[in-house]
Amino acid sequence: MRGRAIGLGLLGLGAFLLAGALAVRLFLEPALVKLPLDQEASPTADGTDISFFDLAAGKQLRGLEADVRQKVQGDPTSDDASDDVAVWNFGSTVTATDGTLLNASTYRVCIDRHADEDPIEGLTLTFPFGTEKKSYDVFNSTTKQTWPASFEGEEELGGLDVYRFQMSVPETVIRSTEVPGDLVGSDEPGVMADVVYSNERTIWVEPTSGMIVTSEEHPNTFLRGPDGTEGATILAGTFAGDEDTIAAGVKRAEDIGGQITLVSLTLPLLLAGLGLVSLIIGALLVRRGRGDDRREELTEETPAREPQVQ
Repeated sequence: MRGRAIGLGLLGLGAFLLAGALAVRLFLEPALVKLPLDQEASPTADGTDISFFDLAAGKQLRGLEADVRQKVQGDPTSDDASDDVAVWNFGSTVTATDGTLLNASTYRVCIDRHADEDPIEGLTLTFPFGTEKKSYDVFNSTTKQTWPASFEGEEELGGLDVYRFQMSVPETVIRSTEVPGDLVGSDEPGVMADVVYSNERTIWVEPTSGMIVTSEEHPNTFLRGPDGTEGATILAGTFAGDEDTIAAGVKRAEDIGGQITLVSLTLPLLLAGLGLVSLIIGALLVRRGRGDDRREELTEETPAREPQVQ
């Protein structure tokens, strides 16, 4: 009887653990595996072989080096922030080693906290959880358009397995402006010129978390005259995350990826495994208990025989 009672208890425990495994996947995972409202990161990058047109001095500078400072700051108090949407602000400055500010930009994004895969606006500051080996549309803040980032292969970055994506932005007119004619090879004192932008961007993504560990860019912004002549280079160069940024990105991706794996895979499998073991042991004990009960019943039903005297 005692073994049967224990078996019944284990059957109940097994059912509870299996239900718990299912509940983790259905309820706990969606509640925990999502982008934070208060995201904060300060990546930095190095700029090399930079070309920059100094408007104040009126001359083209080449071969510069620069520091790139970026800031990602979540805004949990925004009216647009919610359980499903995160609001993040992004800012970037490019400063030459002599202190000259070469470029500054900011933008604000609303991100799906569960996937960050908006079919209209494209990806921005992160890739989806469970990033796949396929192409994704990524938003470019300079052109205000999305461009495909194609999966190119797997690599190891700081001991972390990452996916490498390649994104090409073709020459795109981002605005037109009046400039001195000599900036685009014209004898006219002033002409209307197009500001043309292109970029080659490589992105390294940790697939479980979808985090962008680091990236490398080769932007080129220049003036194009009304006759198609390429003029002054406004800003061009190579910009890549420095060692500290890569190390910090690897550490952050490992931490977040580990938490996601724990909630979405390890914990459900552990609960399911313990539940199945409990069910099997419980079923065996109940079966054995029924056998013991049957033997007791047979013993009670069979009368004792009197010993025969010879």
